[in-house]
Amino acid sequence: MEFVEAVERFKDNMEYVRNMSFNTIAAYLSDLHHFQLFLESHNTDFKEVKRRDIELFVKEYSQGKYSRKRPSATTVSRNLSTIRSFYTFLYISGTVGKVPTELIKNPKTRRRIPDYISHDEVMKIISSFKETNLGKRNKAIVAVMYFCGLRVSEVCKLRLGDLRMGNSPAVRVLSGKGNRDREVPLNDQVLAIIEDYLQIRKDFPLSEYEDHVFIGTRGEPMARNVIPKVLNTQVKLVYPEKRVTPHIFRHSFATQLLQKGASIKTVQELLGHANLSTTSIYLHITDREKRAAVQLLSD
Repeated sequence: MEFVEAVERFKDNMEYVRNMSFNTIAAYLSDLHHFQLFLESHNTDFKEVKRRDIELFVKEYSQGKYSRKRPSATTVSRNLSTIRSFYTFLYISGTVGKVPTELIKNPKTRRRIPDYISHDEVMKIISSFKETNLGKRNKAIVAVMYFCGLRVSEVCKLRLGDLRMGNSPAVRVLSGKGNRDREVPLNDQVLAIIEDYLQIRKDFPLSEYEDHVFIGTRGEPMARNVIPKVLNTQVKLVYPEKRVTPHIFRHSFATQLLQKGASIKTVQELLGHANLSTTSIYLHITDREKRAAVQLLSD
């Protein structure tokens, strides 16, 4: 069996057996491409890989080989986890006799405190969009990311049937990261912005044939790489010196809910995190702000 065939079988397992998301599978395949370059560079058969080969890969990959730029410790750790999953699959399927990643620990990584912006800053960005069809669409996209804590990929996948606009308005997020479904209530502000957009959505080409909530100027579903560009252009009009990525709105959503007294368990469910430890990173922000507040009393 060739490496490419083994990867294809692994891909099928992720897609049809483990039911992993498209984005997760794409990330795994990208990681295995780096490993493939390593194998080709050292003329090594993937079925004969030993622990020392994996350690050499981690060393060389950490130094910037096999990728366009030197990866972070987090990226190296993710690549190693991918290779571990790949060889575990090969071992279970009888392709290899052992898992060469056994006893190899992932590199230590530093948990980075997420960037966020204030509610006032978010509202200034939202209110800066023009009252045009594109402006109303883009305003609705930012509002959904902020008031509902959605990822860019989740915004792009939203369908009209996922919006409940009547009693107990909410947005249903199907198969979010990790294939976890969740429902996020809509408050009055975001509800009004979405309704305003839906009224003019019919003016977009082919809108009657497309059930994605957010569509492009040719009637196609919004592509995830378009949203950062749209957002970057708008933010520079309001905050020329500030770098605001789409994910910052999700970070701001979580941070401000905790600041206003929401329980971390509730925030976990709204974000769709599988583990509470993932959500707990936002507690470090509120702790930092408490310490800064106390320092105001010092002489």
